[in-house]
Amino acid sequence: MKCGALLLSLLFSSFIDIEAFTSRTQKQATRSHSESAAKASSNTIQYANKCSDSETSSQSGEGNNNMTAADTMLFGRFKILASQIFHKTDHSFALVNLRPLVPGHVLVVSNRIAPLLDDLHDHEYDDLWKTVRKVQRALKAKYNCDAFNVAVQDGEGAGQSVPHVHIHILPRYRGDLERNDDIYDQLEMWAPREEDCQKKKRLEVPDDSERRDRTIEEMAEEASIYQSLMKQSE
Repeated sequence: MKCGALLLSLLFSSFIDIEAFTSRTQKQATRSHSESAAKASSNTIQYANKCSDSETSSQSGEGNNNMTAADTMLFGRFKILASQIFHKTDHSFALVNLRPLVPGHVLVVSNRIAPLLDDLHDHEYDDLWKTVRKVQRALKAKYNCDAFNVAVQDGEGAGQSVPHVHIHILPRYRGDLERNDDIYDQLEMWAPREEDCQKKKRLEVPDDSERRDRTIEEMAEEASIYQSLMKQSE
């Protein structure tokens, strides 16, 4: 009888130990799960905050300083930001000037880097001049000007400071300069940067009093030469 009671006691004790172990294990698992869930929740919040900060930074213009190739155009070796380009076609773009000679002095540039007008394909050439006309109309509406200087320095020998086809467009007004030809002197010395201006040589042009009118025969002879060259180039 005593043996039976002892055996029953041992079984009951084992049952209690098993139940306690099971309860303890469940509590540890629950605590572990809660900690994991809390950690995951914390990571989610940190990630959400990071995304929110990133989005806010992007909207405020911060953290967005790395321009991609798609955001810029090349003017020779100079990178032009998209924010400086106000018109773009398949073959040309128009940009505001870093060092304008007059208000509204802008440039129209070929998309493809080519030093000379003659280096452009026909469709590029046509597009370039159509863009010039379109830009003139926009500038006239803005500045209410009555004239323009439209100038091309076609090659280094002509004063071209950037070996990339570009056309200067300058709004003008009657009497805006004391000496109208001063604008050509300024254009001759124009360059994107001051150090480039200092490298350029000024073209020496004889004074009007030192120049003589040519004869009709001299001009006819020259025109005849050019006429023959034009026929050869057709």
